[in-house]
Amino acid sequence: MKRLLASVVSVALAVPIAVGLLAAPASATHHFDEIDLPNGFSPEGIAIHEGLAYTGSLADGSILQIDLKTEALSDFGDDPGPNKRSLGMKVDRFDRLWVAGGGPSFFPGVAAGFRVYDIETGDVLADVAIGEFVNDVFVTDDAAWFTDSLAAQLIRVPIAKDGAIGTPEIVKLGGDWAQAQNVGANGIVAAQGGKKLIVGQTFTADEAGGALYVIDADAEGEADAQRIAIEGGSLEPGPDGLVLIKRKLYAVTPEGVVKIRLNKSLTTGTIVKELDVGAEWATTAAKYRSNLYVVDGNFGENFVNIGNPDAEFKIVKVPLGAFHQ
Repeated sequence: MKRLLASVVSVALAVPIAVGLLAAPASATHHFDEIDLPNGFSPEGIAIHEGLAYTGSLADGSILQIDLKTEALSDFGDDPGPNKRSLGMKVDRFDRLWVAGGGPSFFPGVAAGFRVYDIETGDVLADVAIGEFVNDVFVTDDAAWFTDSLAAQLIRVPIAKDGAIGTPEIVKLGGDWAQAQNVGANGIVAAQGGKKLIVGQTFTADEAGGALYVIDADAEGEADAQRIAIEGGSLEPGPDGLVLIKRKLYAVTPEGVVKIRLNKSLTTGTIVKELDVGAEWATTAAKYRSNLYVVDGNFGENFVNIGNPDAEFKIVKVPLGAFHQ
């Protein structure tokens, strides 16, 4: 079922960053409803707020807004300008869209960093250069947390009670964390009411699949990353985007979505279902009502589909009930 693309691996060695994982998904065993995106758009991240989904382009940084009831597509926000990309994204409680902007290792000329948009007007409220390859984001009540995939670190951006955005801080990853030469920290979610963060590592240091770690969300300077023991299988391919519903973690990999049941202390996770959702290369997901909306980044071999005007892209609507079948 799982096979590495040797040619893609060679690209990853020359260019030490792959947005997701270096593996090819298997053929679909289920059929789910799909929302078609424009050819060549090259989506990676997704955020959902009040029935509207947002997904951004790896090709030019533009963002689409999708009405999940009608499936109508519209352009969102200001033109990000040259040398911008859009990866992971989340909406905060102040109706702002936080967008990870990647970096030069995979996109030459693109400065690593993030942007913040007003969800109502589409205006850019902040455009900050920081990190090495800013990949994904999760927003709690008091901070936005970004993963920096090429460094053993996270980026914490304080959010004041009145919504004011503070100065970004680097939080080093210590404890059990060992940085790989390839993609390290990728997906991120908050747990236990925002007291903890779960961070996905796409490649471990020995490159034997991926891993999950838990850290305290009040960490400053350096976080003690504790590796979550995985039972019932392995995270190979490693995780990209993460969605947490109570103690059920949905880890998106290029081959689909892995459902993991976490124990109360977040020290152990048991794989209970691996679901092929019909994506050519799944990157991440977001929950809305009783569904997961899974982004098909369809990178293609050697990433030839990024910005390819003939390449097709979609978002797959997966009922949560499918993980019980």
